[in-house]
Amino acid sequence: MAEWDGSAFGGSESEIPSLLAENPFLSDDLLRQLMDVGEVDLLVGISSHKNGRTTSHALHALERSVQQHFTRQRAVIINACAEDQETGDDGAGQLRIVAQENSRSAKLAALRTIHQVNVDSSAPLSAGNALHTILAAADLLRARACAVLSPETAELAPDWIAKLLAPAYRDKFDFVAPLYARHKFQGLLARNLVYPMSRAVFGCGIRELYSDEWGFSGRLATVCLNQDVWNEEYIRVRPEAWMAISAIGSDFRCCQSFLGQKIQSTTSPGTNIVEVFRQAVGNLFWCIESRQSSWLESDRSEMAQTSGPDHELISEPTDLNRHRIFELFQSGVTELEPMLSSILDPETHAQIKSTLALEESKFRFGPELWVRTLYDFAASYHHAVINRDHLVQALAPLYRGMTFSFLIEHANSSAAEMEAGSDRLCGEFVRQKPYFMEKWKAMIEVKS
Repeated sequence: MAEWDGSAFGGSESEIPSLLAENPFLSDDLLRQLMDVGEVDLLVGISSHKNGRTTSHALHALERSVQQHFTRQRAVIINACAEDQETGDDGAGQLRIVAQENSRSAKLAALRTIHQVNVDSSAPLSAGNALHTILAAADLLRARACAVLSPETAELAPDWIAKLLAPAYRDKFDFVAPLYARHKFQGLLARNLVYPMSRAVFGCGIRELYSDEWGFSGRLATVCLNQDVWNEEYIRVRPEAWMAISAIGSDFRCCQSFLGQKIQSTTSPGTNIVEVFRQAVGNLFWCIESRQSSWLESDRSEMAQTSGPDHELISEPTDLNRHRIFELFQSGVTELEPMLSSILDPETHAQIKSTLALEESKFRFGPELWVRTLYDFAASYHHAVINRDHLVQALAPLYRGMTFSFLIEHANSSAAEMEAGSDRLCGEFVRQKPYFMEKWKAMIEVKS
């Protein structure tokens, strides 16, 4: 396991020039604020470039949670804020109001001060830039447990924060992934691609690699801070899966903590799925590529320890248009025919082409074909047979075909039946992993 050797934050004015040299992305003002705080037990980072009112709600929830669950611990909120382009509000005013409103209750309920630090920026911080700053603050302040939260989570409950911090602080876990209750057809990209594929490749099952909130230890923060990835586009846009996979690959302790119902709109495979793929699937393929030394010769296979239920489904009506999804599958595969022929193994390609003539009622995109398709795409990404961004986008219509088949198969399935289907899909990824490794290692002939 990687050793944590972060140095203490001295807090002397004379240290600022050397600290700026070591952390050029941190401002002089931020360093002075951190020096005023000193070492802490708990750190929560909030990226709040939307509006101050939303940030205020998140800060109220955080204050209440810390006061209730961590009365003796020193805590700091890192508010990674940027000016709202519509209102000109950077959220700092709301932050000061929250601090004033909670000062009396904090003194009564908590034995330690809850500090707030503003990361001012004239432009919205990307998710990666915000995380980079939060990790640097955690390292400098020697925080033992940390969490990243998005104030845009509509109904953020105070106990969510405690459930992310407690496993890292009290139980010594290094990465804490959230688990949510979802509608049965919500989060299908995670259920049918990201989770089972990452579980088979990296050997550790984490259901929610892409989320708005997660927790981690101070020592994992230091290890991730020192990795040379911060200029990568995939880290700039969606850094959370990379952090989880870094923890898995370095043998840090990972767990999952059930938070409650995930409040978000269902992303329809028929709309905006290409951009979703560029971010989520492109990021996953990049992680598989960049972390190959940690998985290529490993036979690890385990599930991350879970606090609370490991899955929970909610039955509600869905507005997914199955007919439209099927049409987009057919038109997309036909349009991308030349590109797919360069990405897929000939046998895989032939099987997919054979499904185009099927009627909706007879169409199925089964687990065996789906897994083989994904492994072909990941291997072709590795060998860069075409532009990688174009390759990732070309997977979108095939995902639509698989999703249509999934919706038909599980139209009336119970939660237990859907979970059994997920287990079978995970097993299929493991069964075909030798095929993937063979494709990964093979020399690819340039196709004319």
